[in-house]
Parts: sequence; structure tokens; C-alpha cells
Amino acid sequence: MRRFATIGLVAVAAACTEQTTAPGDCPDFCPGGQIVIHDTIFTAIIGRDSSFRGYLQPYQAEAMAATEAPGVQSRPYFLLDKMITRVRPSGTDTATVPIFADSSRLRITIVRRDKNAANLQLKLYALPVTVDSLETFASLDTYFQGPAVDSVNVSDLLARPLIGDTATVRAWGDSIRTDSAGHVLVVARSDSAFQIYFSLDTLQAPFVVADSGQLAFGVRVASDSAVSVRLGANESVSNGPVIEWFYHFTPPDSVTPKIDSTLRVPSIDNFVFDPPVQPLDSNLAVGGAPSARSLLRVNFPEFLHDSLDVVRATLILVPSGPVAGAPSDSFSIVVRPLLTDLGAKSPMSTEVAGSVRIHPGVVDTVKIELTDLVRSWSIDTSLTTAFILGHSPEAASFTEIRFFSSRTPAFRPALHVTYVKRFPFGEP
Repeated sequence: MRRFATIGLVAVAAACTEQTTAPGDCPDFCPGGQIVIHDTIFTAIIGRDSSFRGYLQPYQAEAMAATEAPGVQSRPYFLLDKMITRVRPSGTDTATVPIFADSSRLRITIVRRDKNAANLQLKLYALPVTVDSLETFASLDTYFQGPAVDSVNVSDLLARPLIGDTATVRAWGDSIRTDSAGHVLVVARSDSAFQIYFSLDTLQAPFVVADSGQLAFGVRVASDSAVSVRLGANESVSNGPVIEWFYHFTPPDSVTPKIDSTLRVPSIDNFVFDPPVQPLDSNLAVGGAPSARSLLRVNFPEFLHDSLDVVRATLILVPSGPVAGAPSDSFSIVVRPLLTDLGAKSPMSTEVAGSVRIHPGVVDTVKIELTDLVRSWSIDTSLTTAFILGHSPEAASFTEIRFFSSRTPAFRPALHVTYVKRFPFGEP
């Protein structure tokens, strides 16, 4: 039998090489049919779509929005932890002595800024130490109307040359700039974030023993035009506000004071904005603070499971109105698949299936590429065919976009799918 098989193979080879200079002509082996591409916009397969708010509060966000734009304002604020008021002069002492504050240095990190803003300024305001995480724009507005504790022209600092003397580099690193008022700008990382240091005396940052040295500050941003920046918060791990207190104390057996310093971070950091967030309606809301997410369920067509290959899939969303904010205050919408559908508390995949950048004022149709997600639904019928639209970074800004839902048939969400039937190869 092996001999016959070998002969057969040789015969086939000979037959296929008889017309080496002619076009191929093997009708028994060539596949039948042809590739047909189908391009369909499914306008009615997304339904039972809803929005939910309250996933993340602004005081839980990784950044705080500071905005001054027509019709929109946002102001960060923070309450610093209490300070020590007495210390042990040495490790063997059991008695304590009072400390006396000499000055302080406050660090604020700008994690995102408008690079086109001219004359960008940060203004620091004193707030009462009774502030909490439930403050509103109206409850704090009075404190932002008085004189600022200090202000810094960020644009001017950025335009200054780097300081390169040995003592400065040893203390601050090799990427700093400073001005005549003692403000210091330090480039923190390669991602364009940088730190601003305010040098404050005891009038600007009074050390009140009755308040255990606790301080609260608010920040306003200003520019020659509408502007928005984001300041780092405690939740971003290393970008939150920090104050360093410089103080002295005198041991009981000495007339020579000792000098020391200590750091304090906020117990609360938050931001307030105006106008306030609007209640949810029949549309799909994404973003804002507290954050809103939208859940979209897809009634995946059965025929897309049968011998088809998904070439491309795009989610189509129609905004119900423009996004408010400064022109530079963009944000991302991200799509995350659901692991199982439990409504507002559905667990999501950690993988991002698609994303798109949104800019204030834009009302054009939004399209998000979801090819990999739809392809996985086509292959695996056990997957949950639903996803969440979320905001990134979440709750770090008041910016919010709303899309028409399935309850508005003319503008409802749709899925644009391009697919082909699998090629029917012939048989010998």
C-alpha cells in the first residue's frame, strides 16, 4: 500500500507540472465562491441602557480640577494634618517642651496644564480649619474673594533659566527654576508634571497651638484666557499637597535652640465647582463628580456567531449637547466589558476594550473602536454582551458628557459591524 501511495503522489505531481507556463487550472482543488464583505449598522441591538452616579467622589479622585472659564469654575481645597506642638528634647527625656514655628514650605503638584495658557497663575487662599469633604462652591466662595495668601506666576517660572549652582542642585536636583519671591518650580518627571513650592512665613501660615498647627488652603487658577489645570491629590500617592514646617525648641538645660522640621499631608483634599452636577435623566451620562457611568447591553445577533469573521466593529454615540469646560480640559471615555451583568454593581474587566478623547464644546458623533470585544463575543457565546462607559481619570473633574440613549430612537446608540463569511474552500 505504501508503494501505491507513493506512486499516486508522483502522478499528481506530474499532472500538476504538465502546464507550468499556463495559468493554473485545477477546478477540483480551487475553492468555490468568493469573498463578500458585509457592512451593517445595527441600530436596535443596544438596549436596557442606563446611567448610575456615585462610583467615585471628588475627594477620592487622583487629581483636583482648577478651572476658570466662561460659565464654569472649579477650585481645589485641602485640610492639612495636625502638627505636633511639643517635643522631647532628646530620646532620654520624659518631659516635653513647646515648639515655635519659624516658617513653612508648601508643595503643590501640577499634573496637567494647558501649555498654551499665557500668564498662568496659581493663587493660594486661607480657609477655616473646619472645612470638610462635603463643602460646596457656595459654602467656600466667600473665602476666595479676599486677598490671596500668596500667588505664583507659573508661566514666568517656566520661562526662567534652570538653576545650576552646586548648592542648589545638591538640595533640589538639576531641574529647578525660582523667582525673586522664593517660589520654586521643580520638574518632577518626564511626563511634564512639575511641583510648585510656596515659601510661607508665620503670617501667611500661622501656627495656632489651639488648632494643633492645622491649616486649610484653597487654590484658584488664573490666565489671560479660559484655563484649566489639574493638581495632584493624596490618592495619586506621590503628587498630593505637602507642607514642611520649620520650627525650633529650646531644651530645659540649654539656652541654645535646636532647629528641626517635619512634613504634613492633607487629611482631606477635594474640589468644588459651579455650576453643580445635574441630576441624571433619560440620557446616558459619563463623567462628572461624583462620577457617573453608563451600562449598555447588546442583544448580539445569532447569525454573527455562525461561520463569520468580524473585520471591524465601532460603537456610535450621539451627544445630547456640548461638554462644558475650558478648551484644554479634555478627558477620555473608556469602555470596559462586564464579567457578569448585575446592573449598577456589575464587576468589570480590568482590560480597556476601547477609548476616545473628548474635548469641551464638541457635539460631533463619537465613535469608539470595539473590534476585539465584538470579535470575542462572536467567538465565545458564554461571554456577557454588555459593557460600561466610564470617565478617565474618574471624578478628577466636573466635565461630563451625555449621549442619547435607546429611549431616543432617532439618535440611539448603534454598533457598526463589518464582517465576512468564512471562505468555503473546495474538497479534492
